[in-house]
Amino acid sequence: MGTELATGAVIAGCVGLHMSNPDGVDPFAHLKRQATERSDRTVERIRVGIAALRAVGQKITAESLKQATRELEAGFAGLSFQVIRRNPRAYALYREAADAFAVPVAGDGQPRPRRRRRVRRRTPRASYDPLQRFDKKELIQRIRSLEMDLEVERQRRAALAYDKQALLAKMIRLETEIVLLKAERPQP
Repeated sequence: MGTELATGAVIAGCVGLHMSNPDGVDPFAHLKRQATERSDRTVERIRVGIAALRAVGQKITAESLKQATRELEAGFAGLSFQVIRRNPRAYALYREAADAFAVPVAGDGQPRPRRRRRVRRRTPRASYDPLQRFDKKELIQRIRSLEMDLEVERQRRAALAYDKQALLAKMIRLETEIVLLKAERPQP
């Protein structure tokens, strides 16, 4: 019941706002005025920034404008590109002044020389890797066959190592028998 009364009071207050302005005065006029003032201030800042950059002959970019407006006004962080982009008048000024949007001036009627594309080789011809000619499937097949060969070789080496251990054990047994036989034989 308490929330219904509070909600009703809020609705009545809002209706009262409209009712209290029967002459059509906009209750948000002060907000619109502040937004217009901010917009005008942004346009003025960008004009001053462009003039400062032109005065020193510096290229006009979003970053240079931000730096210039930061330096011109103490305590101001500078105009970011997003602020400029959201303000249509400021963005129009930026587009007119920015070097990125400038149309290149045609020369004296002579065609510009074409640039040659420099072909860069990733590796010198002498160090060409023959595996580069294979496609992915062929390389995978080669890798798998090499892995199988490696496993077979490991098994062979393991068998050889086992045989070597067995032979060493036999040799030690035989040497032990020889020592024992020599010990049993009567000494002359």
